[in-house]
Amino acid sequence: MKKLYFLIASLVLIFASCNDKWAEYYFGTSASEEEIDMTVVQYLDAHPEYAKFYNMLKTNGLEGELKKDQQITLWVAKDAAMDASGIQPNDTLRLKYHINHLPFIQSDLKTGLRIRSMNGIYFQITRKDGKLYANSSEIVKSIRLKDGVIHELATLMSSRINIYDYLKNLDNNYSIIRDSIFKYNVEKFDVANSKPIGVNKEGNTLYDSIFYVYNPLFSSAEFNSEFKQFTVLLPSNEVINACYANLATTYQKMGKKVEKTDSTLALTWIKEAMFYNGEITDFSATDIKSAFNRVWRTTIQQIDATAPINMSNGILYNITKMKIPNNVIISRIKSLVHYWEYQDLLYPTEGDLYTFVGLSKPPSIYTGDATPKTAILPNYMVFQVSGNVDTNDELSVEFPPLERYVNPEDGKYKVRVMEVPCGEYNLYMGFWSSGHPYVNIYFNGVKKLSDVQASLSTPWNYDRVTETDKDLNPVNGTAKWNGLGGLVGVVTVDGEGMASFKIKVEFSKLMAVGGKKTVSIYHWALKPTANNY
Repeated sequence: MKKLYFLIASLVLIFASCNDKWAEYYFGTSASEEEIDMTVVQYLDAHPEYAKFYNMLKTNGLEGELKKDQQITLWVAKDAAMDASGIQPNDTLRLKYHINHLPFIQSDLKTGLRIRSMNGIYFQITRKDGKLYANSSEIVKSIRLKDGVIHELATLMSSRINIYDYLKNLDNNYSIIRDSIFKYNVEKFDVANSKPIGVNKEGNTLYDSIFYVYNPLFSSAEFNSEFKQFTVLLPSNEVINACYANLATTYQKMGKKVEKTDSTLALTWIKEAMFYNGEITDFSATDIKSAFNRVWRTTIQQIDATAPINMSNGILYNITKMKIPNNVIISRIKSLVHYWEYQDLLYPTEGDLYTFVGLSKPPSIYTGDATPKTAILPNYMVFQVSGNVDTNDELSVEFPPLERYVNPEDGKYKVRVMEVPCGEYNLYMGFWSSGHPYVNIYFNGVKKLSDVQASLSTPWNYDRVTETDKDLNPVNGTAKWNGLGGLVGVVTVDGEGMASFKIKVEFSKLMAVGGKKTVSIYHWALKPTANNY
């Protein structure tokens, strides 16, 4: 019998020990927990170490909340912690952050639990290194009482603001993004929650009306919700203006100006690259996709990850440097090869920007067919080089991208070599396809496509196919106008920042017996790939 008693006692001790360890593992209960036969008010009256917290509840008219016929949880701090908290005497909002109307005992406090406080803002429970935290305040002690629970905090919590409210109340250092987001706010009538109070003379129902605010961004990122968590990357005016300045420099080197449509597109990307589902604390991944499926490339974009700002429904970081991705802001880069004719010095002088091999006569400009937009371009203008059809000598022309501009001194066209953002592109080209010989196409000295049958009208005749005006604007666009042309392949402009490049077109073979050994080039176009950030 003694052995049986000993066995039962041992099992009880083992079970209790395991249960304690399990509870500590599962609930993180490093803090003590007591059960006392008192009310919340009686307990506070009997413990002067919480006097400053309790007195603030009284002076701010919150003592009555503790006496209601309901269960309550109070998150209290000792006098020393109150002194260190910096709380103002009339900070009712912060005090309400430490009251909620459901009893949460220590075993309820699991990692990730979000508790709605009396002021409507949530705080979150976290277990770390065997300790429990309400937001970042450690829970050091818990007391179960007759009408609720008291949790003692090592430090008073700071009341966290909702992301929506935080952004809406940003100062003018963030006015660009603030105003861009909230100018689209729409106040909508909430029929479901509005109370009918009568009927007017026309028989229409009258309501004690309730309205709510809707923002188009909510469709993918409901950042006003207290039931969802988001990460926000916030750009100041300084960061946005620096981003725009960099964009203007990039456009200038391509011979373009930043138009209003470009600025609007850039700002749309910024807004949609701001919001991410869930709280992100690890930015080691190269690409992070936003709630709008925008890509944030951590090797290029920069944030201050050392100073996160905790929100009631997420976390916020300030952006320190930002760039609009090339594949977002640049739809295409395109130029006509006949711009050769606007150089100050022309073939065969040493100043020619084009390099020729095997010409039987000087290069020329051919006036081709009328275009679909005669008001803009009456005829297609084609650059031509010819060789001796009776020899196997190489016939080729290599050229850089040229930007055409108007010389302000005499009002005439001039050209200069263009630079483009470095990265990966799809290269497209177009020719005067009628009877055109086969050609080889090189990019920066590397053959990209062999024996191109440029006589095929689709896709090589001028720029009549692939993302044409009609493709981009089916209602009002012009068919067979201003497309990309035929796809040569993927090319890379090497370097950092901006760089130029060279395209070479080489005669390969005749299209048919008796054909001409003449290469007639119309245009080239670059379209950034998804990899061109």
